Amino acid sequence: MKKIINFLFKSYHRPSAKIEHIITFFLSLILNSSSKTFSERMMLLKRPPMSQRYYNFLGRLLMLIFNFINIIIFRNFLSKEIKIESSNNKDKPSKGSDFSFWPLQPYHYFEKDLELDSNFYEQIYNDYNLSNQEIKNNNVKDSPWWELCRKEFNEIFLMDKNVNINNLKNFRNNFKTRAALLSDQNFINVNNSKTKNMILSLDLINLYHKLSEKIDLSILRSASESFIGNNLCTIYRGQRLTHRVLRHAYYSSQLSIHCKNFFENKVICDIGGGYGGLIRFLKHQSKNNTFVLVELPEVCLLANYFLKKCFPNSSIGTIKDFKNDQQINKDKIKEFDFLILPQTFMKKFDQSSIDLFINTTSIGEMDDISQQFYINNIERIKPKYFYSVNRAKERKDKYNAGGFYNLNFNKRWKSVLYGYTHTYHLEFLGEFIGE
Repeated sequence: MKKIINFLFKSYHRPSAKIEHIITFFLSLILNSSSKTFSERMMLLKRPPMSQRYYNFLGRLLMLIFNFINIIIFRNFLSKEIKIESSNNKDKPSKGSDFSFWPLQPYHYFEKDLELDSNFYEQIYNDYNLSNQEIKNNNVKDSPWWELCRKEFNEIFLMDKNVNINNLKNFRNNFKTRAALLSDQNFINVNNSKTKNMILSLDLINLYHKLSEKIDLSILRSASESFIGNNLCTIYRGQRLTHRVLRHAYYSSQLSIHCKNFFENKVICDIGGGYGGLIRFLKHQSKNNTFVLVELPEVCLLANYFLKKCFPNSSIGTIKDFKNDQQINKDKIKEFDFLILPQTFMKKFDQSSIDLFINTTSIGEMDDISQQFYINNIERIKPKYFYSVNRAKERKDKYNAGGFYNLNFNKRWKSVLYGYTHTYHLEFLGEFIGE
């Protein structure tokens, strides 16, 4: 009798274990290869925790259908692992669960949203004025598109010869601008109905599972928006998800995979890197690198605020630290964690002062003269790599800009990566060869 009871309820091959095996076998039909459902013993498959299930096309389709039905009828998601963010869910979990990763992985848990003193806001306003004067002195002309965008940024974030601190603190919270840099922060939106936000969240979760087949899972597990800027997010597996942060996870994974053994004590420059979202992601991934951001004066102001709030103990070099330098060498750059500089400073960087240049989607929004200015300086500086994700063909109706095919490369580049991304852009990772 004891042997029978032990077999039925305690042994490896108890009947309930066989039922679990059958359930797991059918579950595996909707999981992709990133999910591990194999077993060391025959007929003893076990269901992986929810946080380690990644869905294939069929799984994603069923997830979307069943959640959509549940949202329409019951106004809720099927699973408690999916939430629409509210203002009271900023606490860190105290233990692990099947629905999230343990120890904590998402980057936002490791950022301290500390108050900045008034001197900081005065400093970034002075930096903004210096940057504006710099581009005027160099007779830099914006395209008509960016003239309008800069005017909008100016009206939102500057007032009475100072920074609009309240708008800066909420810069990712429901501002509608021509530039996607801010407008795409409103995908999940306080002005939307609860039902609409839940339905939109399914799009983010679907993309999350798509990317699980394409990118490094350790990077995907960490992908999570910062609280800085007060944007609203979908919470999934303890991560604050937006399209932009998932895009940054993709870029970071591509660089990590294709530039193996590269991310050690390097200088990385993001041209047109916005408020520093990708740089923030890469800094969490590789803390001993120095990151340079080259942007328009108004966007430099946003980046200065964003990165200082994300990394309050970091040292940030700005135009005031380099305005009198004719050339900027690598040793000077590496005195800082971050450099945030206007576009004219590209021509001041010494040869070999930058190890990797990045441009994601912004060169395709510049006029021909600006595009070639950056390409000429990239090739002059001779980095190890150049990573570009940009529209292939020109678009004159909106930006009056050429595409990647129009860029005039004069030096030789080895194509380490050449493909087409999920964001409808041509992706290029080039290793600099030279003449």
